[in-house]
Amino acid sequence: MRIHFALTMTCMVNSTALAVRNEAAETAGNSNFSLIEEIDLVSNGQCGSAEDTGQQKVVVDYGGTLVWTSYEQNLIFSGTFWGSVITALPSMFLIERFSLTRVLQIAIAYYTILTVATPFLATHFGYFAVFIARVAMGLGEGFIVPSNNAIIGNWFPSAEKSTALSIFTLGNQVASAGGSPVVAALCASDLGWQATFYFAGILATIWSIIWFFTASSHPSKVKIMTKKEREYLLANTMKKINKTKCSFCITMIMTLFQIYLPAYFKEVLHLGVIANGTYSSIPNIFNMVTKIVWGIGIDKLKEMKILSNTAAVKVSQGAASYGGAFTLFLLAFFVDCSNPTTALIILCGMYATQGTFVSGFYTSLLSLAPQYTATMSAISMFCSLIGSLMTPAVASLMRKEGTLAEWKNIFIILALLHIISGSIFILFGSGDLQEWAKIEENDVELKEKEQLQISEGVKEEDVIRERFESLARIRENSICV
Repeated sequence: MRIHFALTMTCMVNSTALAVRNEAAETAGNSNFSLIEEIDLVSNGQCGSAEDTGQQKVVVDYGGTLVWTSYEQNLIFSGTFWGSVITALPSMFLIERFSLTRVLQIAIAYYTILTVATPFLATHFGYFAVFIARVAMGLGEGFIVPSNNAIIGNWFPSAEKSTALSIFTLGNQVASAGGSPVVAALCASDLGWQATFYFAGILATIWSIIWFFTASSHPSKVKIMTKKEREYLLANTMKKINKTKCSFCITMIMTLFQIYLPAYFKEVLHLGVIANGTYSSIPNIFNMVTKIVWGIGIDKLKEMKILSNTAAVKVSQGAASYGGAFTLFLLAFFVDCSNPTTALIILCGMYATQGTFVSGFYTSLLSLAPQYTATMSAISMFCSLIGSLMTPAVASLMRKEGTLAEWKNIFIILALLHIISGSIFILFGSGDLQEWAKIEENDVELKEKEQLQISEGVKEEDVIRERFESLARIRENSICV
């Protein structure tokens, strides 16, 4: 529902009308600016005369009907981030008090309703109504990441953390790899761009039904589970998990590619809508494969004591940061509309390197202070959302006409951000539990015992009474000491 919007936007907007409007403005102050040449949609990769003479602007139009300027498009893209910023911090209070699965379910239901309503709002009320709807969607999204992190902490042992995170975060890549060709096909069909929103809403509804009948917040609440399984999970999973400190630079880079990559394919490589969907899809497949293989490999190396927790996250982060910077420089200096295949190969390499991020900074953030779940998740999400919010603003400043030179500058800046953030993490990052975050072992064992007793049918009031008695004994011992 979030990721498909980037490609759908290229289908919604009437690029020819926008170019004519921009031409009128240019003509007023520049007599050398000539008429626009509209490129044939099937001539993917054709540069046209703009690159030969510098006098014409080549326009690729997917048949959209909405005349939204770049500023208006960027405002709409920023909407979900504004909404998430509002609820990111308050979400930690609700998540701590209510069922994680139900909080997540309500957030997705809220997201689904607004997704389905978007075509009506766009065609009848304009861009600002869509922006408001995206802000409202973001209000629900502010609950999703903290809920996800807490569920991971409840269900996956520490030794499997990188693998679990790699699998758990595949949704972004599945949405891009599997969804982009579908979105492109719907845009090119008689159904039009409106169908992409309805399709996403149908998928979300199916997911919600499956989730409602199968998901549980904690192993202790599952009826269909053997006692051996439950005891293993209660003994080996962390009761709380965190996502701490700020992933500002990384979030900014990932957000830009999620939102603006289809625009790059359209504006610079001059791809038709079907080719755009294919090009948007393929790099995500490389990301998925790398993420899973790397995550399993890193966990195996940690299990074999070849790499420490800290060394593992630093190696993973270094591969992602420096590998990503290298590919971005290649994209900036060696790609134009005459060699779109080269761009695809480089992007596949870049997305492959990004697959190691999860085993790097993300695993690190979930390891530093496992005692604090929703609180640290919400704080970290708030910080990363600042990076997401800045992305459309920076893009609007640097991408005014969608020219090759503008995109070259964007890629160079992103490469430098990769290098800076990677170097800082390698110098100061850690994958180990911090001293200030450690909790008493007796308290952990007591909580595990309570969960097991409740799951086996012991009355909750008896468990509470036993806990008060245990705390009283601990307090008496402390006073004696």
